[in-house]
Amino acid sequence: MVTAISVRRARTAAAAAATAAMLLVVSTGCGSGTGDTGEAEGGSPGGSRPAGSTSSERGARAAELIGEALDATFAHRYLQSERRTKTEGTTVLRSAVHEGRAECEARSRKGDASLEFVVTASALYSRGSKEALELSPEARTDPARVAVMADRWVQRNAAAAEAMREMCTATAQRTWLEERIPSLDALAGQTPVQEPAELEGQSTTRITYRRQDGPLRFHIAAQGTPLLLRVTYPATDLDESFGAFGKPFRVAAPTGAVSELRIAQEVLAAR
Repeated sequence: MVTAISVRRARTAAAAAATAAMLLVVSTGCGSGTGDTGEAEGGSPGGSRPAGSTSSERGARAAELIGEALDATFAHRYLQSERRTKTEGTTVLRSAVHEGRAECEARSRKGDASLEFVVTASALYSRGSKEALELSPEARTDPARVAVMADRWVQRNAAAAEAMREMCTATAQRTWLEERIPSLDALAGQTPVQEPAELEGQSTTRITYRRQDGPLRFHIAAQGTPLLLRVTYPATDLDESFGAFGKPFRVAAPTGAVSELRIAQEVLAAR
């Protein structure tokens, strides 16, 4: 799988752009538990080991299955993911491709702080709770901004919208994940435990790598297309699950959104 490394590097720039864009929006007043629920044990402690196969062959086949699952998962025009991290809390992202343009909705929560984004075909909207906005460096010097913006949808400028749109793309989502796990080439050289399991009532193939920095675990749909259902790797604070594969939904502008100019005017009046 020599091509896995080159593809991964190519995606990195796109993911970096999406991350930078999110930080930019957060700095203007919008601030932003890893669980292991729903997983049932299954199979034998030794895992699935086809007769006559060597450990290197098993490692290569497992890595190939993971690669197929990544390809199949991120090929969907409609996809939902849920990321659970200790540092940033829980983020639910619903992404879609409509008429060739990426759109998405994102909702993040950590404790009482919550942040929402909606990226339509033409605009970006954001809304932050008072607790999230107070995390911004501007909160201490400009408390009026927090009071005015809290829990209100704001339509952002066009430049921010195009930058944040990258977050919606399958390329950015896949890169975010791949940067937190070893490459497929590296995994092909290891021998995992592969066994049947169940995740939230769905039959899966569970692939577990016992690594020096902790376990890396994949749940892949055992029936039909091998879709990635969940991946966990505590060493990189990764716990992400996927669902709603190919189920259409509409990304719509939130009602009552105000412009950045309106917010600025209200902030000036409140000072």
